[in-house]
Amino acid sequence: MSARINLDLNDVALLVRVVQTQSFSAAARERGVPVSTVSRRIARLETGLGIRLLERTTRSLRLTDAGRAYFAHAERALDDLAQGSDRVHELRKEPHGRVRVVAPLALGAAVSNVVYAYLKKYPGVSIDLELDERRGDVLAEGFDIAILTGKVDTSDFVARELWASTRKLLFASPRYLEARGTPRRVDDLARHDCIATRATDGMATWTLSMGGRLKRRINFAPRFYVKEFSAARGAVLAGVGIAMLPEVLCTADVAAKRLVRVLDGYEGEVGGVYLLYRAHRSLTAAVRTCLDHFLAELPATDPARSPSKRRR
Repeated sequence: MSARINLDLNDVALLVRVVQTQSFSAAARERGVPVSTVSRRIARLETGLGIRLLERTTRSLRLTDAGRAYFAHAERALDDLAQGSDRVHELRKEPHGRVRVVAPLALGAAVSNVVYAYLKKYPGVSIDLELDERRGDVLAEGFDIAILTGKVDTSDFVARELWASTRKLLFASPRYLEARGTPRRVDDLARHDCIATRATDGMATWTLSMGGRLKRRINFAPRFYVKEFSAARGAVLAGVGIAMLPEVLCTADVAAKRLVRVLDGYEGEVGGVYLLYRAHRSLTAAVRTCLDHFLAELPATDPARSPSKRRR
């Protein structure tokens, strides 16, 4: 076992070239080293293995029986390594293989549409897309790319901002407000049907602030609970109740008067949307092109984007 551990693959490769060229001198010229160096390294390999591999005279060079068996394995192993190196180079050069991506449920539609376009552009790549509200160290779970909302710790990976900080605001449909009245104070929410995207044991919490200073914490039992922001937005459009939603998700609806902001002046959490990947230089071509595609295309799905929100 110790002989295997101490072997130098460069010595093994040198032995293979000596046998293939049938010459210590030819192998030495290829490597640009003296013949004595080749002889010394072959001797070191034999010492490590504890057996003679070559019989050498002034006129001939031949393998011993043990050398012949070893050479067959060594030549095949080096060929496999060369093919593996070629394969890695191919993966880095041409987009090919599988990319695992995780993104929030709220961005499912936007991310999916961008993925569809990428798959059409790169037929050799497959994508596993998981929509989940998890945070934690998702990249340690085997994902190549993670899209997260809110504040992120960038100590172990590279973070690229897709959308600048966006507010979460309270929205309702005109139809709902006409039927139930418009809340004028935070306490009025207790008399309304509210839609939550996060809940524990049947209870949800909204933290509202005014001007970034005054904070009110509202606990309520939601009339409707759903993890996905897009589904919550659909419920608000249907007149089910009031929900706290990302401003960028509702910009077009407010402009078209399908939704109305409730309790002007109050807002919820503020956070951006980031694309994360491991700070590693050996990205495959598939991961690299997928990153570039997301960085170029996802910001365009933000209906409230501005030039400052599109960062590379």
